[in-house]
Amino acid sequence: MNMDAKTCVITGGTAGIGLATATALAGQGAEVVLLGRSRDRGKEALARIAATTGNDRGSMVQVDLADLDSVRNAAHEILDAHPRIHVLINNAGIMLPERQLTDDGVEKMFATNYLSHFLLTNLLLERLIASAPARIVSVGALIPRAVVDLDDLAMERRKYTPFTALGISKLAVVMFTRELARHLEGTGVTANALYPGVARTSIMDDQSWLSRTAMRLISGSPEKAARTSILLASDPSVDGVSGRMFSGGKETSMRGDQVNDPQQWRRLWDKSVQLTELEPSTGGKP
Repeated sequence: MNMDAKTCVITGGTAGIGLATATALAGQGAEVVLLGRSRDRGKEALARIAATTGNDRGSMVQVDLADLDSVRNAAHEILDAHPRIHVLINNAGIMLPERQLTDDGVEKMFATNYLSHFLLTNLLLERLIASAPARIVSVGALIPRAVVDLDDLAMERRKYTPFTALGISKLAVVMFTRELARHLEGTGVTANALYPGVARTSIMDDQSWLSRTAMRLISGSPEKAARTSILLASDPSVDGVSGRMFSGGKETSMRGDQVNDPQQWRRLWDKSVQLTELEPSTGGKP
């Protein structure tokens, strides 16, 4: 698809699946805006994209997704620089071996993988609607036995394991996507979630040697994992499709009580508004 004159914002766009996604979209003509923690890695990523695609119109915004104030600053920087936003890809994710809390008192994986993207999406929502047709693409997962407990987001009562916390944060992404799609009906903006599969990225770097080795044995390339993100961001075949889950380049079923319960989506949304202190004018109400 020709993405000329399209602006695509990608969290975690400086490495891994995010960089592979950004490179492909830049190759289609898009102006990519990469969000990442390291400005140096951002510059390297932009140089790599330009060298690979011949498209040097990209930019980088520095952000710490575990810090909600940093997310707010990044959103303001994006809005100041880009009068139109056509695609937002909520791609970034972390996996921590031990439980950590942010300064806001939220479990850090939940804050980084989900809550930051809830806030960023809502802060950019008016611009996306004004740029319609536009698309919001979020990387999630439906991991068996994952449950979002809104009364225990700090995981004080549950035993913490990296995969448990990851499953909770990624389930929240999918639930948010389903509620977001309802908010966006009639706006010309679609919202879909995807599971990219297991890829050789840095997300496992802090895990044990055994876990890293096992995951690498079943991992594919970031380029392969990025294919579904690219499809949802740019392919005409999904025009108008919203509130769905994709994997392997095609729509997939969603199993689980919470992911199919609109009341649970709404409760998560309301709790997220509270945690981010989101003002209604930015999209914090239906």
